[in-house]
Amino acid sequence: MRYKPEDYIVELVADIYEDHRISDFGFDPIQLCKDMGHIVLPYSSFNNDFDDYNSILLRKQDKDGFSWFNSKTGKCEIYYNDNIKPRLRVKFTVPHELGHVEYGHIFQEVITNEMEDIANEFARQLYAPHIILVTYDIMSVHEIMSVFNVTEAYASTILSRLKNRLKYHGDSFSENEHRILEAFDYNRRHKK
Repeated sequence: MRYKPEDYIVELVADIYEDHRISDFGFDPIQLCKDMGHIVLPYSSFNNDFDDYNSILLRKQDKDGFSWFNSKTGKCEIYYNDNIKPRLRVKFTVPHELGHVEYGHIFQEVITNEMEDIANEFARQLYAPHIILVTYDIMSVHEIMSVFNVTEAYASTILSRLKNRLKYHGDSFSENEHRILEAFDYNRRHKK
């Protein structure tokens, strides 16, 4: 039985790798979001005396981060907690919120569990695609932590999902996963 990742997620990730020339392990997800035209702000950019609707919105949101569409600016905004421990948690939080933006969840009244699952999978596929891990033989928690500069918990989740995939479905990859690898390798070779 061939493993079939959520192809609509992997297809978007492949588009991003191609369009935004991702060429580094552990790339800066904040810079990627900015390059995609989104506003990205740390929680610390707001102080308690800041009497703006953004500050009110900020206090109502998640401890890690959140995203929304600002109708005043016409831009999608991603906020992240830059004081959360461990600091590397933003390597998951920001791609997760980008997933909510890219799939239009920010325009919904309620974020459902299914939307959270989609944003989680998008974040994992964007930041450490299975095909890159297998191709570059990055197959331990320690290696994932070191190469991608992520927390042990994030590395463990990534590796667990990859090992489960390989155990039950082997190492065949979809066309869009191959697009990710081809874009990544091309971008590495042609890096400025």
